[in-house]
Amino acid sequence: MNTGHEEHKLDAGFWRATIVMGVISALGMWGVVVFPIERYVPEAAGIAVKIDWLFKFMAFFSVPILVYVNGYMLYFTVRYRNRKGQPKDQPGSSIHDHKTLEFWWTAIPSVLMLVLGVLSYILIPQYYTARAATADSVTIEAIGHQFSWEFRYPGLRDPVPDELHLPVDVAVTIDVTSTDVIHSFWVPAFRMKQDMIPGMVVPMTLTPTKVGKYEIICTEFCGVGHSGMRDRYVYVQSQSDFDAWYAAQKTKQAHAPTEVTAAVLASGDAAAGQQLFNSRCTTCHNAAPFDKRKVGPGLANLFHDPAHPKLLSGKAPNSADVADILEHGLSGPMGQMPNAQLNGLSPKDIADLVAYLKTLK
Repeated sequence: MNTGHEEHKLDAGFWRATIVMGVISALGMWGVVVFPIERYVPEAAGIAVKIDWLFKFMAFFSVPILVYVNGYMLYFTVRYRNRKGQPKDQPGSSIHDHKTLEFWWTAIPSVLMLVLGVLSYILIPQYYTARAATADSVTIEAIGHQFSWEFRYPGLRDPVPDELHLPVDVAVTIDVTSTDVIHSFWVPAFRMKQDMIPGMVVPMTLTPTKVGKYEIICTEFCGVGHSGMRDRYVYVQSQSDFDAWYAAQKTKQAHAPTEVTAAVLASGDAAAGQQLFNSRCTTCHNAAPFDKRKVGPGLANLFHDPAHPKLLSGKAPNSADVADILEHGLSGPMGQMPNAQLNGLSPKDIADLVAYLKTLK
């Protein structure tokens, strides 16, 4: 039992180890300061610069904590290991109940946590909560589906699937939500990530500052097709390029059919359908025989499969009934196939997909 100040005296080896860890910490902290995060993950939004600064603040002070905590554990393990001939209850370090040490290793992390909490309290409301939006902010809806994204723009009749287009240097509020399960909307270049929760709308406000193409990632496991949600992008464009894209979308949607009619089915483009199939359908289906299933069955030879003369809907495999499944979805023993709205499919998309499926042998 320690009873006096002398019992707390640390030997020279302890101080040498402390100095070595101090040097390692200093080098690590210097590395944090000079490390160019933006060289590896672009800062494409104004808030990203502030979030990177906060990250560096945490990393800067985490380095000495990491080095000293693990360094002392290693030092004391080696320094006071049981040696041959020593009793099992040989006393180790005499710093137990050292009030000065206990004060500082409690006070320093507490102060750091308090400062970090205050900085986070100041920063987070700048991009979360409805108060972050300004009168000039453009509002866009981002909706997560199994296994795709959907973006709704003011003035566009139909949602835009899997591509988010934003004008540079314009404040945008993105209202994120989900229609089925929990997803998580993350754009690393914006440094912003938010869970998409069914029945809940959460606003995120940012100003894109750098023209470019940046990946959208779902960071919440949302089902067996979760990995299929990769390779979706945000396109930050100049105002003129964004206006041109928006006008083209508006024109395209104005001329697009609104119903799946026989005439629309007859106009299906197999090449466009293949491209659509590869981007939207391969998460759940293979272009292979029925038994080569993922979530749903393989779709090769769908219209002429003697082993499966009927669709899972129980209907004949003709263009109209295949289109009916694509349009209205299907629930069955293999699970649930989302309808056209959830899959972001227009009547023309359905016609193109049917045309492509007819080519699969």
